[in-house]
Amino acid sequence: MRLKLLPFLFLPLLFACVPVEQARAPETRSTTVVTGDVEYLNSSSGRYAWHPSLGKAHLGKSENESLLLSELRKNIAKVMAEKGYQQVSLQQQPDFLIGVGAALESQMSDQQILERAGMKAGMSSDSLDPELYQKGSIMVALFQTEEGGPFWRALGQGMAPTELALSERKQRIEHAITRLLQYIPQR
Repeated sequence: MRLKLLPFLFLPLLFACVPVEQARAPETRSTTVVTGDVEYLNSSSGRYAWHPSLGKAHLGKSENESLLLSELRKNIAKVMAEKGYQQVSLQQQPDFLIGVGAALESQMSDQQILERAGMKAGMSSDSLDPELYQKGSIMVALFQTEEGGPFWRALGQGMAPTELALSERKQRIEHAITRLLQYIPQR
């Protein structure tokens, strides 16, 4: 009888010995959800413009929001140019429009993203120390017209370290946009 109880005596020790490192998010932890059909792009001339009302960032600090939006657009333009697409103004009658949005979890929950964008990546941040990391979301959507709904959307989520040099942040944004736009066909 004593031998049978012996393993249960050590069971609490196993659950109490959790390394502190588990509270940190791996830098590569991310998820992507894509919906829609890019077939329209194959029949277009590949000219796009920025959606006039769908370019938003929700970070809590307005000066950082405009910087993030600028960085997102710069990286989207770079990837699209590499794929053979051409950015034009709205007055030049583009074939499609690109909208982009980004948010930290503290400013917009997964439920709010679902209600606004109709998509949910659902990456959990429950086990993370909010002083070290926050979940960040980026959405890119393609529209045929300003008034219509998107024909293609990609939502990516990853862990955003709260303390990171600007150069490293820019590199992570570039990687995230490249990952999201990998589904856009080459022209």
